[in-house]
Amino acid sequence: MSAHILIVEDERELATMMLDYLTARGYDARAVFDGAAALKEAFSDPPQLVVLDLNLPGLDGIEVARTIRSQTAIPIIIASARGEEEDRLDGFDVGADDYVVKPVSLPELVARISAVLRRSERPTADGATQVIRLGDLVVDDERRRVTVGDTVAQLTAAQFAILRRMAASPGRVFSRMQLLESFQADPYEGYERTIDVHIKNIRKQIEEDPRHPRRLTTEWGVGYRLEEPRE
Repeated sequence: MSAHILIVEDERELATMMLDYLTARGYDARAVFDGAAALKEAFSDPPQLVVLDLNLPGLDGIEVARTIRSQTAIPIIIASARGEEEDRLDGFDVGADDYVVKPVSLPELVARISAVLRRSERPTADGATQVIRLGDLVVDDERRRVTVGDTVAQLTAAQFAILRRMAASPGRVFSRMQLLESFQADPYEGYERTIDVHIKNIRKQIEEDPRHPRRLTTEWGVGYRLEEPRE
């Protein structure tokens, strides 16, 4: 079955181009043109991925992403003309899985969609099923689920990939670039700061007090470590 993609883009000519291109490549693509319609479509007939513009009439893209992420794990790719670093960080902060700056080529957009869908669906890099237990923190590859005690953590595909890599080597310090490699096929230094945003959001899900983390700690000047559970 083809993947269901929701395009949220207020420039109708661009939306039509995206729609036609994705449909021609086998995707079940639909387009809406404002934030309210995006939320209605996302919750009434949930897509497998959302391509989301930020400059929307009425409800803007940041609010749309925040609302979707608060209730679902649907992957989100932001496609926006806002190209400053702070714009990208804001996008990742509300739960985007990827961020591309317009004008973006349609082949690149399809490549990004394909990569995010693979991350959200595959269990592990080698296809093996594994459950990692670190105290009451459990990372389940097959179900793509993280739990802390009885609570299920709400993580994006990128955040799951980061935590899964760290959980496989508890106590090891990972640099930002190493963590970026967990979910990006072509990592580069300009995106390293996005790791800080992902780490902040992971902490919100797995830490009792995210402002004073005890599981996912910072090694200043080096990177981040997932601590081994204490006896």
